[in-house]
Amino acid sequence: MSNPADTSLPRVSVAVINFNGADTLRPTLQSVFALQHIRLAEVFLVDNHSEDDSLALVRRDFPGVRVIGLSENRGPNPARNEGLRRATADGVLIMDNDIVLADDYVMRLVNVFRTDPSAGAVSGQIRLYDQPDKVQYNGITLHYAGEIAARPLDAHGTVRVPCVSAGAALFNRCHALVVGGFDDNFIFGWEDGDLTFRLSLTGHPCYLASEAKAYHLRRARGRKWVRYQTRNRWWFMRKNYDPRTFWLVLPAVFSLQFCAGCFCLVKGQGGAFLKGTWDGARSGGALRAKRREVQRLRTVADTDLLQGDRLDLPGGLTASRTGRLLNAVVNAVFRLYWRLIRPCLRRR
Repeated sequence: MSNPADTSLPRVSVAVINFNGADTLRPTLQSVFALQHIRLAEVFLVDNHSEDDSLALVRRDFPGVRVIGLSENRGPNPARNEGLRRATADGVLIMDNDIVLADDYVMRLVNVFRTDPSAGAVSGQIRLYDQPDKVQYNGITLHYAGEIAARPLDAHGTVRVPCVSAGAALFNRCHALVVGGFDDNFIFGWEDGDLTFRLSLTGHPCYLASEAKAYHLRRARGRKWVRYQTRNRWWFMRKNYDPRTFWLVLPAVFSLQFCAGCFCLVKGQGGAFLKGTWDGARSGGALRAKRREVQRLRTVADTDLLQGDRLDLPGGLTASRTGRLLNAVVNAVFRLYWRLIRPCLRRR
């Protein structure tokens, strides 16, 4: 570990967000304390009212970790905000409890901030812990119809992206808090994209640094995730898109959501999808004030952050020949529609 007394090294605070992570916390925290070329200002474990042995493990084996116990589990965002507020360093690494960092991971993210001090958030490449040669996340682009498209998994270098995952992302604390921090109402889907897209909208760009590597200890997700993912997609667009953008892209969004609903129905998740859609449709009033605040702070146009060139159909549909054909047709139609509406969108 870097010498904490070396004042020439950049200070970074680390907030590990935890719920029932006893099975993964040990390698996660070991990797944090093994980080090189930085000074750890503090390491927090923000615990979402865990019911396992997480806290006992940390207090016994990692006395250097400051435990912040929350009284209830309201998802990762309230815990992430607690980490942002409590941190004393300008750079705050927000990370999940199942991520193992390479020892130069944070140093590489810090170097991106040195290159662009206006940056809002930077993430690295995430691979699978049990298959370290397999890349799980290497950055994304954002399709105007409310879907992400993965960047090539073998891409290298540092690139500007519309938003990043908060699985292991370094935030400029001040910029993140000025735009409102994480939205406490988002849970399990788009909750990190919401903040990082707002950072991009307000002139604090996000970056993906492929040479910074972390490793994910995978755990299964249930059907509840489908409901929240569906709801949050609608919340994300209604809250963050310019109103003109939202209404112009709506036909494409409806078309894509119809396809997603059919897929969920086949997979036995139709009920969760419908509940998420209803949750998203009936929350316009609650989002109105948030939308006004986003638009007040905006300095960057949607056209600079959204794309219409490529869309990845979900669920591995492109693994079959029929799926690949369907994907090509959908992309062609959506690409044409984007060309038609893009000149009508507001430019800053």
